[in-house]
Amino acid sequence: MTTPREVFFEPDEYARRVAAVQSAMAEEGLDLLVTPSPGNICYLNGYVSMNVLDIMFLCVPAEGDAVFYLWQFERGRAQSTVTGSETVCWDTGVEPIAFVADDLSRRGLRKGRIGMDIGSIHTSFEVVRSMLDALYAEPCRGIVETVRLVKSPPELDHVREAARITDAGARAALEAVEEGASDWEIAAAAQSALAGAGSEFYSLEPIICVGWRASAPHSPRGGTRVAGGDSVFVELSGVKGRYHAPLMRTTCAGNPSPGVRELADYSNAVCEALLETIRPGIPASDVAAAGGKVLAPIRERIAFHDLYAYPVGIAFPPNWIENPAFYLSAANPNPLKAGMVFHLPLTLRRLGEYGAGFSETVIITEDGNESLSTIPRSLDAGA
Repeated sequence: MTTPREVFFEPDEYARRVAAVQSAMAEEGLDLLVTPSPGNICYLNGYVSMNVLDIMFLCVPAEGDAVFYLWQFERGRAQSTVTGSETVCWDTGVEPIAFVADDLSRRGLRKGRIGMDIGSIHTSFEVVRSMLDALYAEPCRGIVETVRLVKSPPELDHVREAARITDAGARAALEAVEEGASDWEIAAAAQSALAGAGSEFYSLEPIICVGWRASAPHSPRGGTRVAGGDSVFVELSGVKGRYHAPLMRTTCAGNPSPGVRELADYSNAVCEALLETIRPGIPASDVAAAGGKVLAPIRERIAFHDLYAYPVGIAFPPNWIENPAFYLSAANPNPLKAGMVFHLPLTLRRLGEYGAGFSETVIITEDGNESLSTIPRSLDAGA
């Protein structure tokens, strides 16, 4: 029986990506690149599984096709999704590091300068260290992630579809906000709408923060109920082909306090400044400077991370940040390029009191940028 296929791109798209990584490897003088990162592997051969904690490796030679190694129990997902690379599985009980090293030797690929990608948050230190030793490899990071920064037109289509799904979930959450509603009930509305709109499994489930919870970054739900004047912070992303388009919105049940209104107004003003500045060729640090100038009057009174945007695209749990080395921050002088996709996370907080903020996911176009959400940046968006 033929295994059904779940493929998000044509074979030539994956071939283009592998060729781009091989070009980047040539610049680094590498003969082989080994990556255990689920995001990098998905980018290069389409493999998608909810199991991102078991060991897997994609080995990209300087020339020719990549070889994908994983545990035999995951073979079914590989048969369903992998495009353009051979899949080789080790049996239960077999030591995977030695298995991969021996197979690479048999193929004549265990030679020259070998780079071991150490940037995966899903792979333990012990596994990375063992593979470095087994292959006499050099630690490296960011080679595939840098290639991933600029998306192709088919990738951008997935990002736009993810944004449509995101808006469905965010709109349902905002509409569920009313006095007496719990953060659990608001989250249930969001998750139902995301699934109904066609979202795949999340990299980060919807964040719903009611009242004081909005004042502390990344607060979980806890059954808090909405009281009159409370701000309610919503952050979520739909997923299409593992591509993301996150969104933050804040609304209120009743009239917002002056403090909440101030933070919302500043967040919106910073967002507008960023959107007016973002374009191809501009250094990331210049975008951050434009946002910082607007925020300066209240910066010392609030909690904020001073990271004005981060790249998004392919992601797996537990987060949707695609490349943490390319924040739009004061420390990043690198220029923006058309085809990059960024999330602008502009939530502002008074710790222990309240918080408010908005965001956009934007595609950098040839002459500026494209914002993807259709939901207004307004405290009244849920009314």
